[in-house]
Amino acid sequence: MDVPDAGRFSALAEPDGLLGAVMTTYAAPPAQAGRPPFVRSRDDWFERVELITPAMCGPNSLFIGQLGDWTWDAVGASCGINPYTAADPDGNPVYLSFAYFRVRADSGLSAEELTFGDRLRVRSKVVSSGGDSLLTMHQVTRDGDGAVRGPAPGVDGFFRYDTPGCIHVENFNRWIQRSGHDTNHGLRRATPAGFRSDHLDRVPDAHSPRRVWAEARKASGFRTPAEPAPQAGLVLNYQVSASRDLNGVGLLYFASYFSIVDWAVLSLWRSLGRSARGFLGRRVLDRQLCFLANANADDVLDIEVTSRWDAAGLDVVDVTLRRQDGGLLAVSRQRIAHDPHA
Repeated sequence: MDVPDAGRFSALAEPDGLLGAVMTTYAAPPAQAGRPPFVRSRDDWFERVELITPAMCGPNSLFIGQLGDWTWDAVGASCGINPYTAADPDGNPVYLSFAYFRVRADSGLSAEELTFGDRLRVRSKVVSSGGDSLLTMHQVTRDGDGAVRGPAPGVDGFFRYDTPGCIHVENFNRWIQRSGHDTNHGLRRATPAGFRSDHLDRVPDAHSPRRVWAEARKASGFRTPAEPAPQAGLVLNYQVSASRDLNGVGLLYFASYFSIVDWAVLSLWRSLGRSARGFLGRRVLDRQLCFLANANADDVLDIEVTSRWDAAGLDVVDVTLRRQDGGLLAVSRQRIAHDPHA
């Protein structure tokens, strides 16, 4: 296995031609204890089969959180590091963060369709995005007799987003740590000891997440000047909840950003006279979220949510999250398909 610290992995078997390529199963490294083992192909895509449990699905951010866990596992397997215990040379904790997260589901499968007992085949690949930054890609399809078969795509093939019945996921990952012990404000870049990415393929400039992140940050959103003006909007306040929104190390959990965005979308949905049943029946064909800062427990956020309808009849919903000190926290865009009569 051609990754650093390969001694963390022990070969178990070489199954015959899974997906048409020679693949090797590896025992889980420490970061994957209790998880299904990865299978790694010669093209450096990892694969696993996952069973959807109650903690991994629903009209919430649970599946998004699971995608984040798969990203951490893929980075750990690709870069020879345990991201759950990563630290700088002085022993201070360093965390693998999400700068940009996209979930595109317009090819026949969406997160809203997943339920108890579904079996999913997850393909994952990590490439370098320059410095210590990474781009992690996932393809998520149903497992079973009707599963999509064939070799994993190259990076250019992934970005065509045309694999049928597939959820395409992009994560722009950076390593960060706190700048002070008692605040989540002012997080800074840091690199954990033992981390390596020089052996990884480099993402082509055409697909670099850096450009998307930088443009969204500069514009405070995904809207462009050429787009039509919003047709509906709402301004909201949200108090970060110490009982719900933080993760195990006290940071505002990345999946909580998605949950807060969904709360804002639902608030606008209700203001338009739409039903909860219609909201639960929607399909989010494209989720994009840029993470720009973090928040403390009990911070109050100013949220602006706007919506317009595109030529295909989809809702295009933009959400901006700011701390009340004016600091930009995150920007999001969703493209939503729904039954207007529900």
